[in-house]
Amino acid sequence: MILLRNRNIRALIFVASILSVNSNEVFLTYNISSRAASKCPLPITVLDFIRDSSQPDLEAKWPCEVRSYWISLRPFVRSVRFLLRYVTPFIIILGVLLNAVSFSMLSAPVLCDSNLSLYLSALAISDNGALIFNYAVSVAKSHSTTINDLFMNSRFLCGANSVSMELFQFTSTWLIVALTWTRVIAVVFPFGARDCQNRSAITIITSLVCTSFVISLTKLYSGGYETDSVFEFVPCQKMKPWGSAMYFYIALSTWLPLLFISIGNLVLIARMRRSYRIHSELTRNFSYRGNRPHNSSRTLLAVSIVHLILLLPLGIVETLELCWDVILIKHPTGENERYIHWLQEKMLLKWCRGLFFHIYHWNFAINFFLYYLTGKKFRDVVTQTLKSYTEAYLPCHRNALKCNTWSNCSRHLRSCSALLMRAIVRNKQFNNMARRNANESNSNVT
Repeated sequence: MILLRNRNIRALIFVASILSVNSNEVFLTYNISSRAASKCPLPITVLDFIRDSSQPDLEAKWPCEVRSYWISLRPFVRSVRFLLRYVTPFIIILGVLLNAVSFSMLSAPVLCDSNLSLYLSALAISDNGALIFNYAVSVAKSHSTTINDLFMNSRFLCGANSVSMELFQFTSTWLIVALTWTRVIAVVFPFGARDCQNRSAITIITSLVCTSFVISLTKLYSGGYETDSVFEFVPCQKMKPWGSAMYFYIALSTWLPLLFISIGNLVLIARMRRSYRIHSELTRNFSYRGNRPHNSSRTLLAVSIVHLILLLPLGIVETLELCWDVILIKHPTGENERYIHWLQEKMLLKWCRGLFFHIYHWNFAINFFLYYLTGKKFRDVVTQTLKSYTEAYLPCHRNALKCNTWSNCSRHLRSCSALLMRAIVRNKQFNNMARRNANESNSNVT
């Protein structure tokens, strides 16, 4: 009986194993047939940002729904690519020239009477550094594979570029913070020590640059947005795109500056309104009323508010993308619908970041116009410099070297033209008189 039972048990186990093998084969054949039946009509080459289409598991990483979504997103992507590749070089050239002009104007003795010129001069240098080492290099790497290969083959160039591109951008942002709060302290405590303002400004700028350099060294260990750049060049750093340092970096480069600039501007506006109200009450009984005080504060407000407006959308999108890529990340597993939704939103967030990143580029090129529109001294220096260059290189007339202004030149030209007309009229009168005398002499002879 025991032997029969053992044989029956063995037979049952054998039959069950055969059935399980057959069921697995049926399941595999069903999956293969279903995959073959549901093959995506869109090839993987539709995703034009994939450089090597022969990579394994691309079909699983980029499902058919994602490819169709990319086709619907392509018009927006093309417009952002056009802005980054062709409008950004114009911003770079314009910004470098205008920042150089601003630096030369701010070095004039008329504008060196306060520490505001020191901060704005440092800001012009830092903005030019960001335009050249960050945006110009990125555009060159995206346009030319030869230039990108230089950074790919040189570890020093790759690391130096990663550090420098963050150094100048980080310094520009925090220079505006330092400038804002320096002006707030000057308005709140107007009777403070003014003899050491320039010295304190130099100390603050130097310490800020050193701190920015130390923080920028974290880019050697964390790739960040450079590994997934909207300029679409091959990154030279082979590391994780996101790390724990990215939370710290985004907070220091975006949200903390925005918070400090917002609070500083609110305090500055409140103090300016209060001082203007007091100034109006004190000068109520006088017929003459001077201009509004705090002219330099208006320049500062214009610079900081424009920076706030241009940086805020980029900070929001970067924060959302960081949360999407780190906290809410999905992988191509059994729950494919969630992965498809996650990947679609990731693509949209990336190119929204590209759009707001391009808009943020203008922050480094328009400070000259803000200085000119809000600063009377700066405007006077620019106007006087243009007049001097115009008089030196575009004289009114070769013989009018003594002209000091365009009005004198016009007067001189009018006098010259009047004298020339008189000479022509007198010459005609002389010729007529000569002809008459000749005719009279001929008639007398006959």
